[in-house]
Amino acid sequence: MLIPQEHPYLQGLNSYYLVIDKFVEHLQGEIGPGCLYLRAPDQEILLYFDEYEFQRGVVQEQGKRAQVSPSLANVLEALTQRTYQVTVFQLDPNAIFFWSQMPPFQRAKTELKSSDVRMADLVVRLKQKKFSGFIHVRFDEKKTGAIIFFHQGERVGGSYFWSTGGLDPSDESYLRLLQELKSTPATFAVGHFLAEEGQAKENESNQEGEQETDAGSQEEEPVYFSSLDTALEEFLEHYVQVVQKKTKLDPVVLLKQQFIARMEDYPFLDPFQGLFEFTEGRITFIDEAPKIKIADAIVACAWDVVREHKQEKKFLSLLRKWDYRTALEERNIAVEQ
Repeated sequence: MLIPQEHPYLQGLNSYYLVIDKFVEHLQGEIGPGCLYLRAPDQEILLYFDEYEFQRGVVQEQGKRAQVSPSLANVLEALTQRTYQVTVFQLDPNAIFFWSQMPPFQRAKTELKSSDVRMADLVVRLKQKKFSGFIHVRFDEKKTGAIIFFHQGERVGGSYFWSTGGLDPSDESYLRLLQELKSTPATFAVGHFLAEEGQAKENESNQEGEQETDAGSQEEEPVYFSSLDTALEEFLEHYVQVVQKKTKLDPVVLLKQQFIARMEDYPFLDPFQGLFEFTEGRITFIDEAPKIKIADAIVACAWDVVREHKQEKKFLSLLRKWDYRTALEERNIAVEQ
């Protein structure tokens, strides 16, 4: 579930002592639009309301797909099964519509570290991809964060721990987030909206909700947020560093010889095809090259040379300290072999 990041209007309540429908009516008169977040060990519930009526409920059981309910009665039935910790968020009129009508989404399999990729660079990539979804920023040293929302590559607003309303569209808040990221390490969780698929299923059954499954299950081409070229070049720097301490031979020459030796397994490594170049520590691919397959093969060949010179432990030790390995792993390239 996605929860607003703003400081709650109320928190620390227990559903055992509340009559939820009457409590919602009270909040409608007191704060207007908002949502209740109810949490039990094995279930979470979100209740969205404006100043006039209940908008939508979302029930998420642990390990199961969330269920959307347009009726408060259905949610109240779920509330009879257990007690919940209750948190109240106040939302602006424009934000309540956005949050209550949020389409199903799918999270990327791999989360990113701010040490690996800058937020500003990530946003540029999303703009180029005409991305619709969100980046959930979680600060590693604080129990706070932010959620930045996008539609067709454009930033439409954010939910920030220092802000109010649930959908702050201002450049000032976004720039403050970038400033915070300069001094505080964070993790980025990216999710993309499945609006058309989700809406069709909701119209059919009224039971479709948030889909927090791996992005790898999608048939469409995954969106990657880090540079394959840069990651591969850094990997090969580590490879050279390890191998050159064991032999007087050029590690790059040894690697290219391994390309030739394994052309039957990896025909795209054939130098006569000219799909890529590796010179002076730089990798250059031609546009139509199968970049991920080539990178996977290069990593495998590098490990062949490392094993041949019995440097596996040193290489593993170096790679486990390497921050940018996620750029390969998010493409299902095994860094440790």
